[in-house]
Amino acid sequence: MAIEWKPIENIKEGEILAEDLYDKSSFNVLLAKGTKITRDKIQILRSREILWLPIETKEKPSDELEKIKSSIDFDQELIKNEEPIAVGIKLSIQEEMYQNFIDSFKDISRELKIGEKIDPIPIQRTVGVLVDEMMTQKEFVVNLFRKHPSGYLYKHGINTAILSLMIGISLSMSRYHLVPLAQSAVFHDIGLMLLDDPNYVDIGKMTEREKLLQHTAIGYKLLSTSGTIDNREVLDAILEHHEKYDGSGIPLGKAKDDINFYAKVIQIADAYDSLTSTTSEALKMSPYQAIKWILSRAGKDYDPYVVNNFLKVVGMYPTGTRVKLSNGKSGMVLRSSGVGLLVPVVVVEDKIIDLSKDKNIWIEAVIY
Repeated sequence: MAIEWKPIENIKEGEILAEDLYDKSSFNVLLAKGTKITRDKIQILRSREILWLPIETKEKPSDELEKIKSSIDFDQELIKNEEPIAVGIKLSIQEEMYQNFIDSFKDISRELKIGEKIDPIPIQRTVGVLVDEMMTQKEFVVNLFRKHPSGYLYKHGINTAILSLMIGISLSMSRYHLVPLAQSAVFHDIGLMLLDDPNYVDIGKMTEREKLLQHTAIGYKLLSTSGTIDNREVLDAILEHHEKYDGSGIPLGKAKDDINFYAKVIQIADAYDSLTSTTSEALKMSPYQAIKWILSRAGKDYDPYVVNNFLKVVGMYPTGTRVKLSNGKSGMVLRSSGVGLLVPVVVVEDKIIDLSKDKNIWIEAVIY
């Protein structure tokens, strides 16, 4: 049996779930693999705002985007022992350059924390180098590091910037817009380092969760008052990266087009890196699971148009996803083929297979 992801609008009674379906608020199994879909179950899923389902199919999944359209409109628009998502596959950018970006961000962050005045020119120059490097990529390999037991703030900022640029380039954004997008992404969580600073947080009255929710406003205040960033769009993106598409986010409760567009891009990149790089075994997700998690929130937490373009970059099977193929062999996804979301490029026994070109092989199941 093959798996085909289908929008709930296209589900027919009697179709069979190909994977366990999790409740997105509790992570408990809502419907088990093998469940037959009924009208009542569709109603339940709609009420839980679950928009896509993995369905068993005897046929080879189509590589046409039309097969998986839904509310997402495809016609629109610190680490001692680092563990990469996919061992043996190159990073999105050269490792030395990656480390240089992290070191630069670390130095800037430390200076900010002790209140030193920051010259914004070197920051703009460093971000510009990252943008230029990403714009030269002919194909994107999403192979960021999995674990951040130390130095999380710095690595997460750079990873989020890389992923945001991938989405921005997919959106055909010009360099003029990619530079502030990357700058916003690098600094989006900078407020986390000041959660115990009484100059920014009323430590005596706030719970840990309440303090955590302040980090977007803290980052905004820190960067604006220090003169580190004077671009209003960048500052707004940092402030709004936890707003939600349906208006239920923080700190302003903005919705849809009222949310800063850079923030809409950053929040998806932020979520993907956070979900795949956590050190908590209870929360850690594989790249494939993280994509499903993000996809299930399109139209609620995230702008469907931006989610669409993220999927164009990573596909339904991101780098590092281990899959079973229809020929009985197992392999690991290298990258998106750029042709269809269900037909990536896979490495099998040191051989590279582009499933968009080899029409006789398809993915039957995800191993992890």
